[in-house]
Amino acid sequence: MQHRFSQLCLSGALFFISSSVFASAPGTPQISWMPTHYELQNGSVTIPIQWDMWWGTNGNKWILLKNDSAVYSASLTPDGQQAQSGQANLTINQPGSYQLEVHLCLVEAATEYCQPSGITTIDVSGSGGSDPVDPEDPIVPDDPVVPDPIDPAAPATPVLAWLDSNQTLNNGSASFTISWNMWWGNNGNLWKLKQDDTVIHSAPLTTDGQQAQSGSHQVSVGQTGQYHYVVSLCQQTSSSLLCTDSDSTTVTVSAGSGGGGDGGDGGSEPDFDPWTDLDMTYWPHPLKERNRSYQNTTGKKVAAYFVEWGIYGRDYHVADIPAENLTHIYYGFIPVCGPNESLRQANPEGYAALNSQCQGKPDYSVVVHDQFAALEKSYPGDRWDQPIRGIFAELYRLKRAHPEVKILPSVGGWTLSDPLYDIGVDPAARAVFIESMIDFIRTYDFFDGIDIDWEFPGGGGALPELGSPQDGAGFAILMRELREALDELSLETGREYELAAAMSGGVEKLSVVDWEDAHPYMDFINLMTYDYYGAWSGTLGHMTGLYPSANSPIAGFSAHEAVQHLLDRNVPAEKIALGAAMYGRGWTNVSGVTDGNPFTGIGSDGITGGWERGIMDYKAIEDDFMGGPEANGINGFTVGWDDEAKASYVWNPSSNTLISLDTKRSVREKGSYILQHQLGGIFAWEIDADNGAILNSMHQGLGHSEQ
Repeated sequence: MQHRFSQLCLSGALFFISSSVFASAPGTPQISWMPTHYELQNGSVTIPIQWDMWWGTNGNKWILLKNDSAVYSASLTPDGQQAQSGQANLTINQPGSYQLEVHLCLVEAATEYCQPSGITTIDVSGSGGSDPVDPEDPIVPDDPVVPDPIDPAAPATPVLAWLDSNQTLNNGSASFTISWNMWWGNNGNLWKLKQDDTVIHSAPLTTDGQQAQSGSHQVSVGQTGQYHYVVSLCQQTSSSLLCTDSDSTTVTVSAGSGGGGDGGDGGSEPDFDPWTDLDMTYWPHPLKERNRSYQNTTGKKVAAYFVEWGIYGRDYHVADIPAENLTHIYYGFIPVCGPNESLRQANPEGYAALNSQCQGKPDYSVVVHDQFAALEKSYPGDRWDQPIRGIFAELYRLKRAHPEVKILPSVGGWTLSDPLYDIGVDPAARAVFIESMIDFIRTYDFFDGIDIDWEFPGGGGALPELGSPQDGAGFAILMRELREALDELSLETGREYELAAAMSGGVEKLSVVDWEDAHPYMDFINLMTYDYYGAWSGTLGHMTGLYPSANSPIAGFSAHEAVQHLLDRNVPAEKIALGAAMYGRGWTNVSGVTDGNPFTGIGSDGITGGWERGIMDYKAIEDDFMGGPEANGINGFTVGWDDEAKASYVWNPSSNTLISLDTKRSVREKGSYILQHQLGGIFAWEIDADNGAILNSMHQGLGHSEQ
């Protein structure tokens, strides 16, 4: 779950407030990608800075800060909720490390409401000039310097799509497709493909402001060797040609046997059966990090979410999943074609990728989101001509090694739930979705059912205007029709399929759903009993508390209250699963603390150092603040425990930093609660953030012994 926050700028001081307080707080700017290292030439270097705010309340001014000092500002013309952007040239004449940040501001009377970007750090090396800029004497925003002009016609940088770098001659030639994308930026009206610095293809393009562009071309070569390819995105006029080149990619073509290869696009072996033909040499995998082997003597569900994007920065792969300790793996996320404004606002690159996947498919069909990650990335044992590689081939391998583990695709999520609002209330949209969903799990038949992560029936999700009173009944109808479709598939395949849904852990959102009509068709209701509080607001509370405490600021924000609501609605206890958090949410600059209890204070900005502001993986918190598995606290932090809420936290009174999280102790308490109330089990978001401590504690809380 993600929330925006706002920043109040008064007299140079920064104070963070909830975006609900000031409806006019600007959207969040993002600094465009830029190199991280620069070299001084003749004593200085000029660096172009570009930022964008994709969607949200507009600002009327922006400020560029270097090492927390304002060095440039400019006025902006607001245009409602439309995108805004700005550019400046920053000249640096001293070597060193520089932190760059953009503030998008709305000036109202004598007050500025400013929203910061993330911080981009660059390093400058070389010999400095004789007249360095004094970092203590910045150019103040009221006296801006006009930057050197940046040619507005220069196109943005195209990015080459993934391509199998090893190709084979078949019948004297090798054919493969070079594709590229430009996700956002100045458009070109022409693109060129160069092979070894020679243009072998060019084609015109239709410009559309700052929107995405793409192209592809099939290449055929008849000789073995290495070939280097670059795409140039160009803006051509009658008097000039301005081009921006992609990075180069190299393709190695080797001699073949004359067979029917397909250039690596996956179509050369129509009889390939992943259940029998995948190389299993490297499977099964041993448990990694601190995961220990447990015997599930209760038969309770012990599940975790595995996310598609985790294979990149987190470097977490299917082979790292402690599968023998799990009954269920939920794959996040499967998107739905159609209206996806939440995704467009939050992740323009992901939005462009989804649109590419949805070309030629009707709205409300399901597709894979990242085709490379899901189907094309090579893992040990893969061959170039397999029709399925990537994460899905690895999940086939996991399923073969651990056939008892159920794997379900999770449809939706915070930024991918928009189409579900239509699917819930529109029978035609629902019919397309269900037919597509059944085809999807029929095609990728390692899946064992469907998990719906609609955030949230009735509203309150990423796009505030979505949601209606009809959603509660629509959710129940969707569950019924999905169950009917899964039962029909069972008759076809002879397999049993599960139907689950990830639901809010807050009573207010749970109360919208017609549970009496929905639960008979469901196997599990996964209560997201986390994200109750976070840095989107200064209100402090246990973000994954088991019980409410005497000073809980918001009623209905605890696991116990959510469970009791479902039990009161006649939901069978064995269908309810509690959520554990393998991460923490935290605040810096907490103020107003009384009697040493940090939750009596008011939070400010979100913690940094994780993958997202305000959030940090459990394993990083344990290493940096808890001091390892013994959790004695280090670096000024103490590990706290609220015995009323059965909730953990870490607190540094010197830096006024507070992090609310699940620990081994709080997770074991959740396990005891599950046994006490005879619930169905426990699940966690998300497995790549754990070092084994949380998953081990999930088993320990359920009374499972080590094997």
